[in-house]
Amino acid sequence: MKKIIDKEILSNGVIILTMNNPEVNNNITWKAAEDLYLEIKSSRENGSNIFILASGLNDHWFEHAWLEDILAIYEGRETTAPGVSWFRLMKEITHPDIISIACINGRASGGGAEIGWACDFRIAEEGVKFCQPEIDLNLTTGLGGTSRVARLIGPTKTAELVFLGNEFSAEQMYELKGINKLTKKGGSLECSKDLANELTKKPKEALVLLKKILNDSLELPLTEALRSEQDLFQSIVNSDGATKKMREIQDKYFDGAKPRDIIF
Repeated sequence: MKKIIDKEILSNGVIILTMNNPEVNNNITWKAAEDLYLEIKSSRENGSNIFILASGLNDHWFEHAWLEDILAIYEGRETTAPGVSWFRLMKEITHPDIISIACINGRASGGGAEIGWACDFRIAEEGVKFCQPEIDLNLTTGLGGTSRVARLIGPTKTAELVFLGNEFSAEQMYELKGINKLTKKGGSLECSKDLANELTKKPKEALVLLKKILNDSLELPLTEALRSEQDLFQSIVNSDGATKKMREIQDKYFDGAKPRDIIF
């Protein structure tokens, strides 16, 4: 079977996973979801923690779920891969051990866009369009196209996205804080690499715990989220990495440095 996901390992350990499925314009077949899940899982288990999700097509990033796979389930035919691959993929993208960057160089729609909403960072090129077209298929979103987006841009604009099926430009999404950075055409991959490189310089142990704190802040009541945040802080504050860094900075203060003079 044709390979859908290309994997590249950069010198700093960052993993770039690029989807190339021009026959279906990068619609997400169940096989594509499975391949992406397996690549992230195996790389994570081997110690990788920074991932860039990219597209090899100019006009399409990740498009909506391949409808033939959905129909096959209910028409008694075989799908390209098990449907559970979607849920496994989303679990991997949101796993606390990894940081994911959606490098969006083309249209993102439906289930493909939902993969982007699940990522930790979204970098999109000017002119890119985002769409949740489920309403016009007499469907609902199923993997965060409403729930995650409402947390990113608020319920008012999310209503336009999901009730009307309106397309939103990358420029609109940037203004609404649905994406982190807006780049010129052709600039998303370089920008994503720069961001990934910054992340590789941060302590991995702290990144893992901070991602868990951030996830908890969105999923738990405030009291529980605060309790979890303090518990995680206590779990790292006495680590060798933390005590060494705190001593280094404190000694600089003793030598007369001001907070503004300290470059972390």
